[in-house]
Amino acid sequence: MKTIVLAASILVALAGGARSAFAAPVVVSTLPSWDGSASIGDFGSSGFSAWGQFFVAPTGTNRLIDFTFLLSDAIQGGNTNPVPVTMQAHLVQYNPFTRLIIGPTLYSSAEITVPVTSALQFELYKFDVDAAVIAGSTYMMFLFANNFELQIPDDSRLRLATSGSDLAGGAYNIPMSAFADLDTALASPWRFTAGTDLAFSATFDNRPTAPIPEPDTLLLLATAGAAGLWAARRRPPRAL
Repeated sequence: MKTIVLAASILVALAGGARSAFAAPVVVSTLPSWDGSASIGDFGSSGFSAWGQFFVAPTGTNRLIDFTFLLSDAIQGGNTNPVPVTMQAHLVQYNPFTRLIIGPTLYSSAEITVPVTSALQFELYKFDVDAAVIAGSTYMMFLFANNFELQIPDDSRLRLATSGSDLAGGAYNIPMSAFADLDTALASPWRFTAGTDLAFSATFDNRPTAPIPEPDTLLLLATAGAAGLWAARRRPPRAL
């Protein structure tokens, strides 16, 4: 009976371990330091075609879960019917020393249209990224205006909220060429002002690289294992 109890106890313990295998999410955020009005721009049809934030994946994490920006459309040109900015968010690995993007795009969001407003009305835009990252490596989440080429008339443009904090290893970032298309932005150097961060939030976690059975599965295995051992102990010995 001790053998049965021991085997069942081990499997139940494994089930409990599976519940705690996922570490608590790590949130990197400059949102608390935003004063409610500070912003930078322009981004959209006039201004820069792309604008983003680079950051370092925290120690002990291997996945970026989500990312948020604060945006406001409050600048319009002479067009009596302003055309709103349509944009996408992209995640890439980034080298802050060469100021170049490394490798392929890791995530691209669906296209979003930002409503035209008449004043600075900031809205939080959250992107469910769920992409693998390497702790200690630098990544950049940037927004690209898909209709940035609409320069005449000087149409709708966005501003991005800026924080009052200095994130270690991060800063806001813009392409060297203001009107770079997406291919150029991905292949050419960017420029940034060290210590200046956008108001943003990023959520990271650490997931096992190998699949772990669900707790219910482990408990079922524990029950089956205990039953099997019990049956083996009750089975009469075979005749020689």
